[in-house]
Amino acid sequence: MKIQKNIIPILIFAVLLSIIGCSSLNKSKLIDAGGKTAQAALLTDAEINKLSQEYIEYSDKENQLCKDSDPNQKKYTDRMNKIIGNANTLNGKKLDIKVYYSKTQNAFACANGSIRVYSGLMDIMSDDELFGIIGHEIGHISNKDTKEAFRKAILTSAVLDVIGSTGKTAEKLTTSQLGSLASAYTNAQFSQKQEYAADDYGYNYLKKNGKNLKAMASALRTLQKLYDNPAERSKIAQMFSTHPEAAKRAARLEKK
Repeated sequence: MKIQKNIIPILIFAVLLSIIGCSSLNKSKLIDAGGKTAQAALLTDAEINKLSQEYIEYSDKENQLCKDSDPNQKKYTDRMNKIIGNANTLNGKKLDIKVYYSKTQNAFACANGSIRVYSGLMDIMSDDELFGIIGHEIGHISNKDTKEAFRKAILTSAVLDVIGSTGKTAEKLTTSQLGSLASAYTNAQFSQKQEYAADDYGYNYLKKNGKNLKAMASALRTLQKLYDNPAERSKIAQMFSTHPEAAKRAARLEKK
């Protein structure tokens, strides 16, 4: 039997109503989840930046920022400042790049322009490789990947509870809410397309600043070797261990 086109939307709506009406589903939860998703989508870039700032302040308290008073820690800060030099801006805005004193081998970026690198990662990479990794993270900021990841983190964390019907957020998140947001953001994953684009940004960042163009690919191969070694894999933080196919990405860059 051929169904008239104008009948199809009515049938779909009827099916949806019948599904929602099933006793096995909680209608209020479905409506609430949909409403909160819409509220999260209403967050402006300024509000995302505000939440990112609160998140990075929380992260800096939870982790050990390298102190100038400790020579063993200061050497990492000095090295990072030397590596980055004047290449620490994006669209005319200075980036907030700091080092965590930790054996963890990781780096991450936030939507507000904050980048954190762990000293454990600095221990296993050359200056140009680290420069490429920083460029990769700047790429995620520039391409707004970090904003998208942050929205996803908000949707899966307790932060949704402080988003009002207009998408506005509370004045200050609680420690518990920030902890929930941190956990969700740490487990966030970028798509393969986003990773490729960030890799290209890192490669061009090296090129623009006269660095070794092979450094981005060699940095990825270093991460792949760590991930392939069960004894070393635990040292790689979640945001690096979930980066897709580092070796494949390295081979792609080597073709350049």
